[in-house]
Amino acid sequence: MFFRDLKKKPGQTMKIVLADVHLPVKMGHRDAEKVFGAPLDAQLNAIGLGSVLGCETRKRPSGTAIGVDIALGLKDGSETTRQVVANLLEVLSAPCGSSIRLSDRVGDPLLFGVTEGLEVAISAPQTDSPDARRELAHTCTGALKDTGVSRGWDRLQDQTVFYFYGESYADMRDRLTRVLKASTEFGDATIRRLA
Repeated sequence: MFFRDLKKKPGQTMKIVLADVHLPVKMGHRDAEKVFGAPLDAQLNAIGLGSVLGCETRKRPSGTAIGVDIALGLKDGSETTRQVVANLLEVLSAPCGSSIRLSDRVGDPLLFGVTEGLEVAISAPQTDSPDARRELAHTCTGALKDTGVSRGWDRLQDQTVFYFYGESYADMRDRLTRVLKASTEFGDATIRRLA
């Protein structure tokens, strides 16, 4: 249940507790703010628990995306509140190994997540055009149906990689293997688990 077009009341202030969320999700060309930040902010505001202060993609020095970091301002820092945030992010397909911790406290983070990652890689010349990338993405999402979500694509050296997340890596792998091996265009694509 997600709400749209919520507006914050002007002039309202509240004491907040800062928290940091890390999602180990490869986003490819997708916008982390649209996929995770904005929907989470709308939910937190709707239930009065706080708001998203920032949402950005974490990258390696090489520019490769390795995750999403979300800064939160929460009404309170209780474990119950953090668990609610975790549950909201799980609805958005947060991957296993995601974590939330209070910014000013030492200790173990709350770990959560429900999806496993899968990468489909194919040689870059086969996906040079936007139409070829779109065709491969549609082929994969069609094979996955409701078992996985696409998190975009990225160009890495001589390959184009597509990222998918779902509740079962094995199920996604089996579905994609069948469809890709039967394809004359994408039969040499490789599939691997994302760590």
